[in-house]
Amino acid sequence: MREYQPIDTVAQKEALINEFKGNLFEYLVAQNLSRHFKIEGDFVRSFGGDIRRQLTEYDHWLRVNEPTLIKHLPILATSVSKELIPSLPIDVDKILVIGKSAGGSHNKAWDEADIIVESKSGIFPVSLKLCKSHAFVNTKSAGIKSFISQYFGAFDKSQYFQNLINDGVERRFLQMANELHDKASIEFFGRFDHRWTDAGFSELPGQLETDYNKIVVQTYYDCVLDVYNCLSELKNNNVKLFSECILPLIGIGNPDIIQATCFHKEKKGEKYLPSGVHIVKSSDLISSEEVEILPLKEGISSFELRVGKIRLQIRIKPMNKFTSAAFKVNCSIKELV
Repeated sequence: MREYQPIDTVAQKEALINEFKGNLFEYLVAQNLSRHFKIEGDFVRSFGGDIRRQLTEYDHWLRVNEPTLIKHLPILATSVSKELIPSLPIDVDKILVIGKSAGGSHNKAWDEADIIVESKSGIFPVSLKLCKSHAFVNTKSAGIKSFISQYFGAFDKSQYFQNLINDGVERRFLQMANELHDKASIEFFGRFDHRWTDAGFSELPGQLETDYNKIVVQTYYDCVLDVYNCLSELKNNNVKLFSECILPLIGIGNPDIIQATCFHKEKKGEKYLPSGVHIVKSSDLISSEEVEILPLKEGISSFELRVGKIRLQIRIKPMNKFTSAAFKVNCSIKELV
């Protein structure tokens, strides 16, 4: 059995829980579907060797470290499979798990799919997500210096807007670094170097004193303002094309994908209780009349779009340490209630 490194922090434990529960969840949902379509024998036989051993290890680890999750994971998987069945054909021949537990990176053709359902009438990719109730669900993360050109490249002016954002990132990052060095009474030579940490300052914004953190957060706000203005311009230019471009940000890069999000809640100290399933297809979201960019709030490094019954949040964050100009754009969604 694989040896896991000792867990020193809550974050390390959470990371393992998230990895293991995701892989087991994919398998359990697919197994439930195969049972419904009476092909469970073929499905189970397809999971042998290293993949089965890996899933067994995940199960054992969670039984020791998060037993409540193991208790409720089959129930959560059953609730998702029941909600998925009406969106699938009746003549299913094969169900494949193509997520991490299947032993390889995704085929680009399937984008965010975790499960593939095959039938005589076609192939149905399914994306699975498991998260806390009322929480935003992460869907995409991209570098800010390629965000517009990558996801809005269908617009003629996409590179123009990308260049504007990139210029702003470089200018504001330099300004932020200068202000922080000045406040810390450290001589500034155009970039962060060892002198910043040697003086006892952290490279993580959350570990900075309030006055220093405000300078960093203001930089993210200024950058997200540029992204906000660019997206507003693109939407005003062609709202139909804009609506199509944001689908991958919602987690629907493939127009055929079915996105199933299973929510869980805690009640009276009991975690992972079922709290509903949200099914989304591209056909539910493409109506351009239902896309709205909500007002940007002062001092917050994110903004939201309303897309039908979904809120799409776009947030600017450091890739890792704020001492690098490599900012990223995090996208996440939440169902409107």
